[in-house]
Formats: sequence, structure tokens, C-alpha cells
Amino acid sequence: MTGPDKVDTGNDALLPAPHQSVLAGPTKATRLGGWLPWALGGGGALLGMAVGAVIAVAALDPTTSDEYRDLEGRMAAEQSQASEAQRATEDEARSAVESAEASASAAAASASQYADELAQRDAEVSAREQAVAVVEQRIAATSIGQGTWTVGRDIEPGTYRTAQAVTGDCYWGIYRTGSNGDDIIENDIVTGGFPTVTLSVGQDFENNRCGTFIKE
Repeated sequence: MTGPDKVDTGNDALLPAPHQSVLAGPTKATRLGGWLPWALGGGGALLGMAVGAVIAVAALDPTTSDEYRDLEGRMAAEQSQASEAQRATEDEARSAVESAEASASAAAASASQYADELAQRDAEVSAREQAVAVVEQRIAATSIGQGTWTVGRDIEPGTYRTAQAVTGDCYWGIYRTGSNGDDIIENDIVTGGFPTVTLSVGQDFENNRCGTFIKE
């Protein structure tokens, strides 16, 4: 007869339930001892595979090959050549810019110098024109052409002589100013030579076919 706390072993004696549990199957230690060697063996295999994979990957690294090193060297050389070409291009561009700036500066200086020369020439021409105008005014003031003139207003007082010799009938007359030719101070009809007259303020002078009288 059995109970919850005893096991019938076929003998009259009854063993406690804990002993029945030990006899009934393998213990935890027995099970551990069974799979531990297998686990250690499998783990070693896995570790070996991992190390082999690492070695294989290292062996397959392209950066360690001669072809890679050669390609890397050619790329470095091409980059160096490209850098040198870029520097040369930049130097040429800089030189071209500097040359253009120098040319522009020289052209500006030449233009400025030419403008100064033109201004100087204009000033000289203007001065000559003014001088000529003064001379012309002086000649006009000291020259007596055909007509009747008032001394001191139209012509200067002084002694006048014809610029060229008279070749035909020439009449000249000196009158008192405002007499309309009725108050004759002096007159003459000349057919040759260089007639000469002396005029004073307050007189009118008539030149008829005598040419031009020039003040002496």
C-alpha cells in the first residue's frame, strides 16, 4: 500500500519520496554533464568559423592590393596635375587682368595727357585769336577806308598815310565836325604817290577813291 509520501519498491520496506525521485531519473548534474561537452565542442567550432571569416575578410580587403595602391597613386598624380593646371590657369588669368589694368591705366594716362595738350593748344589758339582780334581792332581803329569818319569816335587822331600808292583820281577832305562838309579845313585831289593827312579830334575826314589810310 502506498501513500503520497512513500514509494513501493517491491519490498516490504518503504523509502521516502525524495529517494524515489533520485532513483526515478537522471539528476540535474547528470544532464549538465551530458550537454556541456557538446556545447564546448560546438562553441569551439563556431569560434573557429568566426576567426576564419575575419581572416578571409582581411584577405579580401581591396585596399591592401597592389592594384588599389597603383590606382590610388595615379589618382593622387592626376589630382596634383589638376591642381597645378588650376594654379597655372589662375596665374594666367591674374596676369591677364594685371596686363589689362596696366593697359587701361596707360591709356587713361595717355588720354589725360592728350586732353591736357588739347586744352593747352586751345588756350594758345584762344590767346592768338585774342591777340589777332586786338591787332585787327587796332588796325581798324588806325585804318581809314572809303567813306566819311569822325575823328575821336570812328578813328583815332594822328597822321595817316595811304597803304599803297594812288594810281588814279583821289580826293580827300578834312571838315569841322557837324558841318556836313560845308566847313572845309583842308582837302586835295591826288593823282599819284602816297597822300598823307594829319587829323585831330573835332574833325571829320572823307576818303574818296584813295584806298586805305594807315596811321603812322
